[in-house]
Amino acid sequence: MKKTLVHCIALISLITSCICQTIGGPQTEPKLTSVLPVNSTALTVNWQFANTSVDQSDLIQISIIFYEFYLSHNQTYASNNYTFTSANKTITNLTKNFEFVNAYYYVCLLSNSLITDTSQVLSVVKCVFTRTCLRSNTACPGPSIVSIQSTSITSNSFSISFLWPNDLPYTPISFSAQLTSTGQLGTSLDSIKNESFTNYRYRFTGLQSNTNYQVNTSFNYSFMNNLITTNTSLLTVQTSLTNKLDCLSIVCLIFFSVMSKSIF
Repeated sequence: MKKTLVHCIALISLITSCICQTIGGPQTEPKLTSVLPVNSTALTVNWQFANTSVDQSDLIQISIIFYEFYLSHNQTYASNNYTFTSANKTITNLTKNFEFVNAYYYVCLLSNSLITDTSQVLSVVKCVFTRTCLRSNTACPGPSIVSIQSTSITSNSFSISFLWPNDLPYTPISFSAQLTSTGQLGTSLDSIKNESFTNYRYRFTGLQSNTNYQVNTSFNYSFMNNLITTNTSLLTVQTSLTNKLDCLSIVCLIFFSVMSKSIF
């Protein structure tokens, strides 16, 4: 029997990374290579210096800042500062312990490299968004993701739901769902919130039965310094054959279930 309900999910990763360089020239400053969860309350930051054959810096200064997000609690930790000379670059990682379990962190490594002969300074900032492990320490799933689903499908309509995790420290700004074939925009419905997600819903009506529709979905959000980021995805949703068949299928299923119980 042909399925009359299509369920589409788009998983959007919300891992954020920012790289900024203020002055051109040789890349002699250290580079942030990874930020890894150690357990439910600790992270290790790893960085790498340039190869000695190309490193022209005489003095390097590093600052590492941790921004912590746990539900409504936000905290900025004092930076960890290091100074290296051209002959002493032995430290390449830092492990930091925190108070909260399975919290979100925005980790930024700032470096300034000085070339004495030219008085040239290279300034670089790189930030990574991450999360510590679960309380049990059995898994480190990383940041939550926004799930985009097609729901309430009939022969001439369906809805698109943006399931926004309530624990994400991002601020949602706007959502959009649009059919690629006609340009029709989904009508915004009231959002629904539970303990885990806020469901932002958009409804399409007046459609053809048993037809595939492609939907462009996008959402904007802000995070840290009001930076706005856009995520987009493309979903395919199939309307059902007829509403009557849907109802008949449900009736038959209930009837079969009742008959099975009476027989066995």
